[in-house]
Amino acid sequence: MRLGSAQGVVLATIRPLLVLASLALLGTIGVPSTAAAQVKAPKAKLTPAIKAAPKADPRDNVADQLNARWRQENSGPSRLTTTAPAVVPASLNASAVANDWGDRLVSRAMTYIGTPYRYGGTTPSGFDCSGFVYYLYGEVFGQRIPRMPHEMAREGMQVGRNDLRRGDLVLFGHRGTFTHVGIYAGDGQFVHATHSGMPLTVTPLDSNYYSQRFMMAVRLTPQ
Repeated sequence: MRLGSAQGVVLATIRPLLVLASLALLGTIGVPSTAAAQVKAPKAKLTPAIKAAPKADPRDNVADQLNARWRQENSGPSRLTTTAPAVVPASLNASAVANDWGDRLVSRAMTYIGTPYRYGGTTPSGFDCSGFVYYLYGEVFGQRIPRMPHEMAREGMQVGRNDLRRGDLVLFGHRGTFTHVGIYAGDGQFVHATHSGMPLTVTPLDSNYYSQRFMMAVRLTPQ
């Protein structure tokens, strides 16, 4: 065989191998490997959600708003504590006050007409029913009396409804449990801290609600 012919055979054999090698090299460089394709992008850091501040309880100031409206509509006192009684029925006007302790108690009680109701309240910024009686005995007589209606009833002397005098405590309730107390103001009416949303006021004893719930009256004479 001639040298030229042998070289041609060798080149013919090597040339396809070089082409295949080149193609394999290009495939390795241009196409990402399976392992590389499976690499996941790093997760973005999550910013913790900011909790919203709790909403204010809309009931917190409802009573105050109703009381303010009541005082405006009824021309009540602009201040919670006044030196003169608010507008009250003529029969209950305390202009002629005797020296009797009941008159003194009722006279002072009238100065708080229009004060807002506040559950657990024992100050002129707001009273509940027994808190009002408790506060008045301390203010007028300097005497500390029981705080709750059933304790007041136990401390006082029971009197009949027909024998009520100014300053006697009238107690109301349901099924043998005292739930409300006020101060008898004369002429069949009593002064009391009513309930949430209503200011301190004067109410007839024979009104439908209270006449049905009247339980007893006691005379808690100051010491």
